Amino acid sequence: MSNSSQASIRYLLMVAMSAILLMGFVPVIIKWISANEATIGIVRLSIGTLGISILLFFKRRSLKLTRRDLRWLILLGLVFALHWFTYFKSIKLSDASLAAIGVATFGLHLLFLNLIFYREKLIGSDFIAVIIAFAGIFLASPPMDLEQGKLDGFLIAILSGFLYACLPLINRQLNHLSTNTRALGQFGFALVGFLFLLPQSNFSLSTNDWWGLIFLGVLSTLIAHTLWIKASTELPTSYTAVLYYSYIPMAIILGYFFLGEPLNWEKLVGAGLIILANIMVALLHKKK
Repeated sequence: MSNSSQASIRYLLMVAMSAILLMGFVPVIIKWISANEATIGIVRLSIGTLGISILLFFKRRSLKLTRRDLRWLILLGLVFALHWFTYFKSIKLSDASLAAIGVATFGLHLLFLNLIFYREKLIGSDFIAVIIAFAGIFLASPPMDLEQGKLDGFLIAILSGFLYACLPLINRQLNHLSTNTRALGQFGFALVGFLFLLPQSNFSLSTNDWWGLIFLGVLSTLIAHTLWIKASTELPTSYTAVLYYSYIPMAIILGYFFLGEPLNWEKLVGAGLIILANIMVALLHKKK
């Protein structure tokens, strides 16, 4: 590998880690601010939709969509809205770190969704990964606590991971569209979905809450999204498959330092097993 190639890889790795760091703050800030799920979704999606619209305008990109494209974009946005709502709900009910761990099961969900819809055969390492993931879920699961509802929040996070796994399947039907066009459809129609929750929203928030929402909308949505697109497009998939899951330890560490969330061995080992299982599927299954 030439020096210029090595420098390019280092630069892209820095870009990727910057995006992951910004995404790692998402569950921490959602747990920290008092805004509810509806308010967070509406504000964050409004900023994201406006930002991508401006980007497409300055790039002079025209949106030539067929009826089929429009139907799939609507479905993409609504599934994304459900994913975000359940993710936000899980964070509010449980811990920021537990919610991040639960959503990290999406790679396992995607494995079985590809089996059902695309007849992708499973290999031996896939079954081992599933066993490892279930062990991780069992360890990371909080004890049943009817008052705090942490177990309910963790289970909702796993459901959110399933919804997140549905997004790549829908995107397969739209791969002829540009990334920003799909992102606009995803954010825009998700915003329409969240607007049905407008009566539940509350915009009488403190200054700290608004700063948190602005951080989520600008840095953790627009900027992190743009940086991750660049990194995941130009880096080899073997890099991005591993890098993405560093989001989980990032959320655990930030939750510990900023929210005082418990950092026990069950949570750490459980998260490690789930990450290991997802990386096995991402690398070994793809290689096969």
